[in-house]
Amino acid sequence: MLIAILESFWRFLLEAAPWLLLGFLFAGLMSTFIPSQVILRYVGRGNVRSILAATLIGIPLPLCSCGVIPTGIALHRQGASRAATIAFLVATPATTITAIIITVAMLGWRFTVLYVAAAVAVAIITGLAALVLLREGPRQAVANTAACGCVEGSDCCESAAPGCTCGSQWACGVHGFWERVRATFRYGFVDMVGDIGHWIVIGLAAAAVLTALIPQHVIGEYLGGGLLSLVIVALVAAPSYVCSTATVPFVAAMVAGGMDPSAGLVFLILGPATNLSTILVVGRSMGKGAVALYLGCVLVLSVGVAYVFDAGGLL
Repeated sequence: MLIAILESFWRFLLEAAPWLLLGFLFAGLMSTFIPSQVILRYVGRGNVRSILAATLIGIPLPLCSCGVIPTGIALHRQGASRAATIAFLVATPATTITAIIITVAMLGWRFTVLYVAAAVAVAIITGLAALVLLREGPRQAVANTAACGCVEGSDCCESAAPGCTCGSQWACGVHGFWERVRATFRYGFVDMVGDIGHWIVIGLAAAAVLTALIPQHVIGEYLGGGLLSLVIVALVAAPSYVCSTATVPFVAAMVAGGMDPSAGLVFLILGPATNLSTILVVGRSMGKGAVALYLGCVLVLSVGVAYVFDAGGLL
């Protein structure tokens, strides 16, 4: 069992590594090149527009389950509302371009259209639920020149008031190209890794334990159809580390072996959108209420949408 757990952890780590590197790089680029005011303009206000913008921004990004974590948290720290950030965290890993392409190839156009539509709907509705229930007003710009002493063109990262965060390196006098490159890597691969890296490792380790304890053939026996099969696959997928692109062949094989396509749809939405690493980091960064709403909504909505599609004969 220990060998199986270590093998699963190593496999997950290898699978997650390139996406994590890409996610930390995106986080560094956002911190260095995108002023907080730009983030606030599109996704900082607590309204429907910010949720739609965050969802649309997330769809084309090539970020998978763990890679979306540093990017999403950096987005939130630069001023994105919790509702918009949650919508981004749901939509981005579930609808990567590579996953969409391979889904068309292995499961067909009809399934792919329903899959993308369902993932986008779950992201938007979850964001709207967060907007209503979390009751968060418009975010304030992180780089506040009056409160922090941040002056464009000055070295305000060092001169800012105690406890003040200037937000992006753009506001801290980092203007030269190579200065920005260094700042990008320092924030993405030093600051962000030190802040949330250990939570990601803990989540991957826990997912490896679950994978070793629950054999895949046992799961397949209970996924033949009906609401119970959807609930079972949701409970299995929610804490697991599942990359959307790598999951498509597994789902296609399970469907070919008798698993109901609606259960596969739940797995493709819920698996990438939630895992223990994301749950831990979201809870630490945005609070217990936010992570409870995030997890509960994605779980219930993915099962609900798949059940409706199945009952309507669409799958």
